[in-house]
Amino acid sequence: MEIKRLPLEGLKNTRDFAGFPTEDGRHIKPHRLIRSGELFGAAQSDLTYLMENIHLKKILDFRTTKEREEHPDPVLSDVINLHLPVLDEKALGVTREGQDGDMMEQLVSYLESPDFSAENYMAGIYEQIILGEKAHKCYGRMFDELLSQEEGAVLWHCTAGKDRAGIASILILSALEVPKEIIEADYFRVNALLKEDNERLCDDMEKRLDMQGIRQGLMAMFSVHKEYLDCIYRVIENKYTDMDNYLDEVLGLNKDKRKMLKDLYLEA
Repeated sequence: MEIKRLPLEGLKNTRDFAGFPTEDGRHIKPHRLIRSGELFGAAQSDLTYLMENIHLKKILDFRTTKEREEHPDPVLSDVINLHLPVLDEKALGVTREGQDGDMMEQLVSYLESPDFSAENYMAGIYEQIILGEKAHKCYGRMFDELLSQEEGAVLWHCTAGKDRAGIASILILSALEVPKEIIEADYFRVNALLKEDNERLCDDMEKRLDMQGIRQGLMAMFSVHKEYLDCIYRVIENKYTDMDNYLDEVLGLNKDKRKMLKDLYLEA
């Protein structure tokens, strides 16, 4: 199926899961589950669209405190905004504190090291998230918030909307029993949606720092790869047997809650 972004001016990676099929023949309801990058760059028309067309009711922000301070979400009337920091500390390539300045120079210092592998580094951050108690609490709370939202849309985001929000999306779609091939297609969709922005960012960095040969490493950290997705499933299977056990034992989403989740967000 084609995975489309919402028609927003300033938000390139905001998507509605409307119509995603599930294994039991149902589909995700429209205007209920929205994944996104940070909302800081939203145009006023975007906010109006989210409020009036999507009926946004709740925002789950997975960023660090510093990221929120640097690029705060717009305040929206009658919309609950909850801070659920999946990571406490800076993790270059995932969190983006100082994205307007020193973050880029720190990234380059990583990439200049002859022993550094961007792919291995990012996979390691993913493993840290999947196994981390902080992330367990935040993603568990995410499901509690989804279960308490009987109407309107819930939007979750990090900064780029690719890693912390991407993992959240995988967990939500898995809980709803969306086929794995569609979960993967949604995960990789971010690469096309953010390609122009990432290319522009690489161009700016090469010019500003007068450095060549760093683009491949930068793109590995600004996009998602199969190694990162495989890491999620591998770590869960090695530690918790399968995704069902992870959702139940770690995130507190037992069978009864999963049924409630499906009843809230799925339709025939």
